[in-house]
Amino acid sequence: MRTLVAPTEPFVKTERTRLAADASAGSNVLLSLENNDGIIGDAFIAIGYEGSELAELQLVNQEVSGESPVRVAALKFNHQKGEPVTVYRYNQRKFYGSTSANGTYLELTADGSPKDIQVDDPQGTTLEYTGDTATHFKATYYNSETNEETAIGDSVAAEADESARYASLWAIRKHAGLAGNPLYSDFRMEMKRKQAENEINSAIGSRYTLPLGEVPPLLSYICELMAAGYIDYEEFGADGQGGKWLGEARALLKAVQGGTQLLLGADGVELGRVEVPVAETQLGGYPNDECTDAAQFSMGDRF
Repeated sequence: MRTLVAPTEPFVKTERTRLAADASAGSNVLLSLENNDGIIGDAFIAIGYEGSELAELQLVNQEVSGESPVRVAALKFNHQKGEPVTVYRYNQRKFYGSTSANGTYLELTADGSPKDIQVDDPQGTTLEYTGDTATHFKATYYNSETNEETAIGDSVAAEADESARYASLWAIRKHAGLAGNPLYSDFRMEMKRKQAENEINSAIGSRYTLPLGEVPPLLSYICELMAAGYIDYEEFGADGQGGKWLGEARALLKAVQGGTQLLLGADGVELGRVEVPVAETQLGGYPNDECTDAAQFSMGDRF
């Protein structure tokens, strides 16, 4: 199984406003907003703080008249005055898979595509791919009311198996203090994650069999520290925290290399080790257990 994660990009969000009064969960709920600019019937709006458990994306199911309350088809949670409301151009993500980066991409309908955009998840929208044929993946945006979909050719192909990555982009973004900064793109974040994973693999490759069967929490923490360190050092140099984070990450890697820190699986057992020939782990000498003749030296010999 592969975990495919499609981050929600800023361009799909248009107008922003706030609740002018508390709103209670229910069907056909009227929302009083500070202003209705850019909100029309059949639009989708995110209510609540995006990335929080109570954020939800709902359909405006009635024509909007001036500054009158806006009606949504449903409201799953209670919301308080002042919470943000954001208009979304799309409400779903479609996931596609291919056997090669430049091959034909087919929608993964058997695995649940399209998926509603998960505004309550800061990492984005997730789909579990259970097949074994596709190796490269893409995701588009889709509006289920207008049937509008972004071009699949505009999506970047990715070998998108988040379950095999050492740390999530969100964890790295949060550690680097960029959780609320959309200007630092996920593409740049991914470059730093790859850089960190490469340094980690070059350090642990002599001790553990790669690719690892699973990603232990210790390794996730090291990758999070390292990628965030790269980002911070690039932005702030010696004045930031990046040097400190990189030092901490490399100290942990050195301990893993030396065996004082072990990479343990979920079962508490150390992950698969690289097999080293017995001859390479023993000191040589003469005589040894293979010698059949008597030693050709005496206590009086001088060397």
